[in-house]
Amino acid sequence: MSDEIQVRRAQIDIYLAALRKQLGGLPAEDVEEILRELRGHIAERAEGALQGSGTPVERILRELGAPEHIAALYRADSLVAHARAGFSPVLIVRTTLRWANRTAVGFAAFLAGLVGYAVGASMIVCAILKPFFPANVGLWIGSHHLLLGAEIPRPQGPDLLGWWIIPYGLGVGTAFLLGTTVFLRWMLRFAPRASRRVAAAA
Repeated sequence: MSDEIQVRRAQIDIYLAALRKQLGGLPAEDVEEILRELRGHIAERAEGALQGSGTPVERILRELGAPEHIAALYRADSLVAHARAGFSPVLIVRTTLRWANRTAVGFAAFLAGLVGYAVGASMIVCAILKPFFPANVGLWIGSHHLLLGAEIPRPQGPDLLGWWIIPYGLGVGTAFLLGTTVFLRWMLRFAPRASRRVAAAA
């Protein structure tokens, strides 16, 4: 019986060693915490199997999933954690896009972020372009339209902001960019935690 127990423990060690290799891109302390937590979950469920009864270790590891799949889930968790801790729009958008591919809430958050960043960037670009194209950049109102941007030829109707578009565009545009970043960081709190799904499977 002791030989059989050793074989089953070796199966767990081999699985976790393969997972460690797949987690190579994560910080060493994160890898150790993941492996320690996962070993505990597997050992708890496999306790009966190690005594010769209960769920076989092979079945537990099979239900858990391939090390490559598990590593991808934990890397996604790490990406979300870094995005929530920082203010890089590129990282936040990339993380939200990955979330958008998995859930409807993630897709809605990605769309809202895309609109927010686009509006903010457009306003800042208008403010920068106004000194170079004063007649073609502005906020125009007509009988059937309200247009903010750069247009050639110049749209019909009065320019409501004139040169005020520079401070307006810089201020409001920056507020949109920062507000969108804060909103997406907050939304990422609701991104599904891969580690919880792994623990449930284990």
